[in-house]
Amino acid sequence: MHPTDVDPGVTLAGRYRVAELLAETPGDGGVAQTWRAIDEVLSRSVVVHVLAADDPRVDHLLEASRRAATAADVRFIRVLDALRDDGVAYVVREWVAGRSLGALLADGPLPPQQAGLLVREVSEAIARAHDQGLSHERLDPDAVVVTDTGSIKIVGLATQAALSGARTDEDTGTDPQREDAVGIGRLLYAALTARWPAGPRSGLNAAPRAADGTLLSPRQCRAGVPRSLDEITERILDEHPRHGDPLTTPQQIAAALTEVVGMTPIEGVLPPTSPSGGGHDPGFHAGGHGPTSYADAPTQVGVPPVGAARGDLNGRASAHTRQVGDGSDLGDQTQRVPAADMSHTAMHPRGNYAPPPPAQAPQHYPQQEREQRPRWWRIAAALVALLVLAGAGLLGWQLMSTAFDNPGPSTTPTAGDTPTPAKTETAAAGSPIRVTGAKDFDPPPGGNGEEHPEDVAKAYDGDQSTMWTTMGYRNNPQLGGLKPGVGVWFDLGKPVDVGRVELSLRSGGTDVQLRAAPEGASSAPTTIDDWQQIAKQDGAGGEVTLRPDKPVRTRFLLVWLTKLPPDGSDYRGGIAEIVVRR
Repeated sequence: MHPTDVDPGVTLAGRYRVAELLAETPGDGGVAQTWRAIDEVLSRSVVVHVLAADDPRVDHLLEASRRAATAADVRFIRVLDALRDDGVAYVVREWVAGRSLGALLADGPLPPQQAGLLVREVSEAIARAHDQGLSHERLDPDAVVVTDTGSIKIVGLATQAALSGARTDEDTGTDPQREDAVGIGRLLYAALTARWPAGPRSGLNAAPRAADGTLLSPRQCRAGVPRSLDEITERILDEHPRHGDPLTTPQQIAAALTEVVGMTPIEGVLPPTSPSGGGHDPGFHAGGHGPTSYADAPTQVGVPPVGAARGDLNGRASAHTRQVGDGSDLGDQTQRVPAADMSHTAMHPRGNYAPPPPAQAPQHYPQQEREQRPRWWRIAAALVALLVLAGAGLLGWQLMSTAFDNPGPSTTPTAGDTPTPAKTETAAAGSPIRVTGAKDFDPPPGGNGEEHPEDVAKAYDGDQSTMWTTMGYRNNPQLGGLKPGVGVWFDLGKPVDVGRVELSLRSGGTDVQLRAAPEGASSAPTTIDDWQQIAKQDGAGGEVTLRPDKPVRTRFLLVWLTKLPPDGSDYRGGIAEIVVRR
């Protein structure tokens, strides 16, 4: 037999009945086919990799499969069989119900906490495999499956590298620990951004890069990424990270992620969708004839189906379809899911393939018990009403006393009471204006919507020792050539006349502009063109005063940094304090 002779319905080794072609992996000796099959001895679905017996990858693949079968960690998908038979070689592994990470990320990035937990699980499992002398070396979003119960499974330990025709570590001199660590770092980057840092992969677009080819950090690529996870990603992928020591092994990565996101909760990495949450329950057939078994439920198994349309490469059928196999005729039934249901399940695995538990009957109290319960809420309501009445009476008494006892200000000024207009006007002109709020401002083009938002309050807290800072930018003081500027806008609470602004900056060498929102603006503008420049200072030192040509009436002020001072090998600006005066 030749792999080209393998078709649906063919039985391999008298046991594995071929059902559905999932993928084809080309190599020097031909094409390796990946099939879904039915183990007719145990009545369960399995995955079978089939190669010609003379394919040069066979010896390496069979050896890798035997080693992978010894993996003790349950997070690895098990290898069940590996042998040559009738002119073909094949490897059989278990079938798992769930969705690949690539399919999940087609809906967008994961929430940071879930992204960290997922990659922490992968790191811990790979670290334990390394303790057994095993490695993966081909980690990507299709190698990680989130099951229907919220746990993770890793596909292709040792075997995926063999299928791809990779040479052994002895031949290449590569460090498998470092190679897997880089793969884990890329998984963390992808989970946080839905972009793959090493070019398009698994249906994900390539991560953006700076003009010099430097990979942008997750925080530069997507708003809302915590600094702690951003720094861990950099420590994995950058040989010379700016924050902390490099993380070069899966064990180090697992420890660093545990400090940030903690341990995986009992409900798993991604909590399963509740069947009662509305929409179609994936645990039942379209006709409602009963629950689907795990053995026959289709899943993402690390590769997209062969011949899938472009919309299917991310693990979902076009027009929001998903397939439900019945396990008997090996055919496909397509259940249409409304778009509203898809949004309900975004970034979550499908529900359990089991009927929902019966609803618990409401508990009823006997009539006598209800009558004997104290009426505390009535007593509390009466007390509150009495307090309100007493407070109102006291307030009225005070107002009446003030009205009758205070004759009001004297209308006959004395010589000493005559105000000096010049002195009053000068004092008002120098008085400070209270800042009531602030927000970081990092708009497009180039900006991702935020720049250390957690530190903005430090720019007006009255403490010179704390400050808001920009991110570190490389190669170019003009924010790495990535965008025209970045800054913070300040809310003065209401339109006021602004005469000058005093700034304490991180260090000298900062180009800074003061911009104002239109007088009638009730909210801060969202684009830089809607802010009017009213003052600027190039090469500003640590302390700088910005004065408009004449007082400007506005509610919102923007401090806009366009050139940053050096900070080691990077460029970084900051605002330690702002004082706004009339």
